[in-house]
Amino acid sequence: MDDARVPRRGPIRSLRQVVGRLPERARRLVLTAVALVSAVVIVLAMSIAFDVTTASPNVCASCHEMDLRTSEWAVSAHSTVPCVECHEPATRWYQIPSRVSYRAALLARDVSAHRAGTYENPVDAAAAASEPIADAVCLQCHDPNRKATSGYRILIDHPEHAERNGSCVSCHVRTAHPLESRGTALSLMAQCFTCHGTSGQPEASKECGVCHPSEFDLVPASHAEPQWARGHGDVSDADERLCAMCHQQSFCDDCHGLAMPHPDDWARGPDGHATAADADRGVCTSCHGSSPDLCTMCHHTSFDPMQGAWIEQHSAEVKAEGSSYCEECHPRAYCSFCHTRLVENDGI
Repeated sequence: MDDARVPRRGPIRSLRQVVGRLPERARRLVLTAVALVSAVVIVLAMSIAFDVTTASPNVCASCHEMDLRTSEWAVSAHSTVPCVECHEPATRWYQIPSRVSYRAALLARDVSAHRAGTYENPVDAAAAASEPIADAVCLQCHDPNRKATSGYRILIDHPEHAERNGSCVSCHVRTAHPLESRGTALSLMAQCFTCHGTSGQPEASKECGVCHPSEFDLVPASHAEPQWARGHGDVSDADERLCAMCHQQSFCDDCHGLAMPHPDDWARGPDGHATAADADRGVCTSCHGSSPDLCTMCHHTSFDPMQGAWIEQHSAEVKAEGSSYCEECHPRAYCSFCHTRLVENDGI
């Protein structure tokens, strides 16, 4: 007979025939083994799919509560590094079950907190109680023995600092989530001054040449911006160390004409703003401006800048509410300073 006319049987059909000819007990063992292997393959495939999908930063960015963190990360030096590379324990490529378990727990935590409304931002709430990024995570990519130069702007003996400080994040803070006001540097200068220039670490000098090469421009680019003169106070309020790293207290005081920042009793203290304003109103207006009615915007709650100066509005306030509000700041005779003169000059 011609072999070409003999129908060929597929491997599955042949396998079924082979299994069917086995004794009952052997057949059950084979079917059980096949089921187990199939289950393992399915679970492994689902785990790999979950691992690959959740490794994408798009998963974190899909939550509106992560908007701030993802926008900071997008402009950082680590913008090409997926979130999971830093925010989960370091694992080998084959340790899929560990990664799946860890990410599932994180997702469950944040989704549960979001639904319960226990806090507005899961990232901030979790970070408050979380451990710093472990060195093992950083060392997945970075050599601990390199000479760090930070773009040739900073002179650092990196191995010495790493050995003495014992942690990468002791120097490198907000590396992947930089604050807009501080730029995108890997090392924040303010972090250096937690040791340098402090009485607790006298050997860590605060002189510029210790860390910066001679050709480095010591004046930050932000200082050249037109709005810096008016806006630098906000930066100082956020973190006084940012100014103190380069400027002595006398530098601020000499420029402002009084001690800066304002002391706690500045609002109502005996040596507060009223005394300074009486001595030299220019000290106030040099920063706060003089219009519309600088003092009025705080002291007179009914002030309407669209209605002109306060002197033109105050009579209506007194008629409506009485003078007790005025007398909280002004002595009773204060009114006569103006009103008596008006009488003497025929009301002009």
